[in-house]
Amino acid sequence: MDSAVPRRGGSAARRTAAIVAAAALSLGAALGTTTAATAAPQAGQITDASFTWGLSGEAGGGAFFGGCNFLSAGTAGNTGSSRLWTEADGFYSTSAGNVTIVKPTADGTLARPTWATRCQTPQGTPVSAASTTSLSKNAVVFDGGEGTVAADGSTEIAWTGSFTVAFYGGLTYWSATDPVLTLDAAGNGQLTATASGYGTSMEDMTQWVPVAGREIVLADISGADADDDGFTVTPDYLGETVTTSGTPQTTTGATWGSFPQSFVDFQQLTGQSSYWYSSGGSRDAAKPTTPLTVSYALATNPGTDPGTDPGEEEPGEGQQDIDVTVPAAPEPETGSFGWAFTSADAVNLGTAVQAGSTFTADGSLNTIAVTDTRSGGAAAYTWSISGSISEFSSGAADFSAGYLGWTPSVSDAGAGVTAGAPVSSTLSGGAGLGTSATLASSTAAASANIDAGLELVIPSDTPTGDYRATLTVTALG
Repeated sequence: MDSAVPRRGGSAARRTAAIVAAAALSLGAALGTTTAATAAPQAGQITDASFTWGLSGEAGGGAFFGGCNFLSAGTAGNTGSSRLWTEADGFYSTSAGNVTIVKPTADGTLARPTWATRCQTPQGTPVSAASTTSLSKNAVVFDGGEGTVAADGSTEIAWTGSFTVAFYGGLTYWSATDPVLTLDAAGNGQLTATASGYGTSMEDMTQWVPVAGREIVLADISGADADDDGFTVTPDYLGETVTTSGTPQTTTGATWGSFPQSFVDFQQLTGQSSYWYSSGGSRDAAKPTTPLTVSYALATNPGTDPGTDPGEEEPGEGQQDIDVTVPAAPEPETGSFGWAFTSADAVNLGTAVQAGSTFTADGSLNTIAVTDTRSGGAAAYTWSISGSISEFSSGAADFSAGYLGWTPSVSDAGAGVTAGAPVSSTLSGGAGLGTSATLASSTAAASANIDAGLELVIPSDTPTGDYRATLTVTALG
């Protein structure tokens, strides 16, 4: 790269490199390394937030009629009556805007199901209503969320999009739109959304009444252990009581409990209520909530002191402020720390090829050369190189940065240098590069060459186009 200027030791250096994905129908992708400026988000700003949740095992379980219960992306249309969905209806979808439906395959990787596989276990066998462990384990993935973390650690994230929950092959279904996550400083809070759908009854399936949108609590959350990257938590269910107007709740057994009260109240209108709390039926063991995973990038404004409350009052009588300025740490006595891409040429991922329900492409990141000759002036020197990818876009089309993964490696490395852990695409069960991941780090002053094999896994229905994203490389040394 033509702007590869070494950085002195003791400073934090950030460089961005444009990533260009050249794509035709086969969705080829290329990585370029031209520098570009990227504005830092505000202090406490959450970007690129995603969550993955299957709600409950029952939401992917076998049904006594209609094959199975399943999740669908978007808001399903009106069937006009309580009837089974067909593929020709076009109601079933695995992608709509920021929303994707996935389920694990036999090897544990996540992939988008099809109409033909939506009622299958990860091993490819039909789910069975006779077993509470025979489940598709499908889940909804929301991407593109944004939010903030307040000074006290409380969090709010909002997403745009909808998903639909269909039971008994579509005899009854409802949708949730624009979910919002709120957590207090202790990690307690709720995931809410606007719910709508159609009302019917297992006793009288001639009923078919539109249910107007209303805000409900999808999940009550207790003790989420959030860090700068996100968290995984199992929403409250076990031991939770609920008031019902139909089938009474059973409060015995190892899996008794309930989804939130407003959730169950809404399901009284759709005809699904007893499927969201323990009712004493043979399917109770499949009803508890499944783990909810939230991931995001959290950025703080380097000009803001996170320990300062902007609303702090002026000192009162008998009080006086004491100010002190702490200068930057002195430069090392000798030597320097710096890094640079060894080539400004674009790295072409080639033409993506179809692999089941996805397209894949791979290649290699341009080598990053780290030069560290520091000595003296400090007891020890360390450094780390990390990176993250922005959303890929081509005109009005886009796809998630989480679809790209990498496998870092180091060569010609001094003592103490180690490569970062591999990161796989979200469609392969990994976290993807939508959030920052380490390429390499060192526990001592040492030079090294850093490389990374790149793998892109995207849905096969991604629109054709020339896609571009931005790689942000951060060096701390």
